[in-house]
Amino acid sequence: MTVKLQLDRVSKQFGRLLVADDVSLDVDAGEFFVLLGPSGEGKSTLLRMIAGIETLDSGTIRIDGKDVTDLPPNKRNIAMVFQNYALYPNMNVYRNIAFPLKMQYFPPEEIEPKVRDVAKTLGISEILDRRVNQISGGQQQRVALARAIVRNPTLFLLDEPLSNLDARVRFAARAELKKIQRDLGQTFFFVTHDQKEAEVLSDRTGVLHHGVFEQIGPFGQLYDTPATRWIGDFVGDVPMNYIPWTESGAAGSMGFRPEWAEVSPAGSESATVQVAERVGDFTYLLCTTANGLRIYLRSLRSVDIGTEVHYTVNRHVFFQGGPGGDGGTTESGRPERHPPSH
Repeated sequence: MTVKLQLDRVSKQFGRLLVADDVSLDVDAGEFFVLLGPSGEGKSTLLRMIAGIETLDSGTIRIDGKDVTDLPPNKRNIAMVFQNYALYPNMNVYRNIAFPLKMQYFPPEEIEPKVRDVAKTLGISEILDRRVNQISGGQQQRVALARAIVRNPTLFLLDEPLSNLDARVRFAARAELKKIQRDLGQTFFFVTHDQKEAEVLSDRTGVLHHGVFEQIGPFGQLYDTPATRWIGDFVGDVPMNYIPWTESGAAGSMGFRPEWAEVSPAGSESATVQVAERVGDFTYLLCTTANGLRIYLRSLRSVDIGTEVHYTVNRHVFFQGGPGGDGGTTESGRPERHPPSH
């Protein structure tokens, strides 16, 4: 598959804040790539550099094999969908979708079939005559996408486009957006802080931290085999647990997620429940081990605070180095029977 987007050693600094530090990335044609990270990590800045809205301090950006580093946004053949959709409230849906074609001086007889075709694809044909302030948030999202699609861009850049939707609408919008991308076969570069969006939408996810990619890969890989303890803490509903551990002669930490440990009376380790939180069919337990380590477990049954529970870790990843060490991970099954130093 050909590479549609290439970042080659891209750097950007604001004063003493380094938001992109020699960043390199290849995004394949037709890929749904999600840029994930906490607020303030430079995700939107990196997207704006790809779009040409923000200049680079150094490095090269190529789109479809063409060096666009010094080109203005209108010369990059990209389409952007923003968090607020940036629709024109004084126009109806049809005119909003048609606007970029009108700005490119397409004749009306060419604009109309393009608009109606994309509206049919996105299921918004029946609202073309309505003003955008009279339609729902989910419909506004589809109008913003339609306005982007009608230009037939090389690359779609989406900056937190679902964050203003309520939870129920956002759930449906995620599935809809993924289907649209697959139907189009186009390349999407999607920025978000929401892990669920990354999990559902992405072919690959890149996590930006301190100006560099902490890890890039399928979301399941980030969850199952985090490259660093920071990824282990950031990815997932609750942080990964860490217990001092020695593996193959190397000292480090055993990292395991709550669901990787089985809570049962026959468990080989024990801890005391400090907090119990029911989430759907499970109860998450914040526990304290005998030597004061805090760990999260997941139980199929309700457990009272103050109860001693027993658990066995059936799967873990190994982090080399000291308590804060990020010297790489290896995936393991059930731990060897040299017990963790609780």
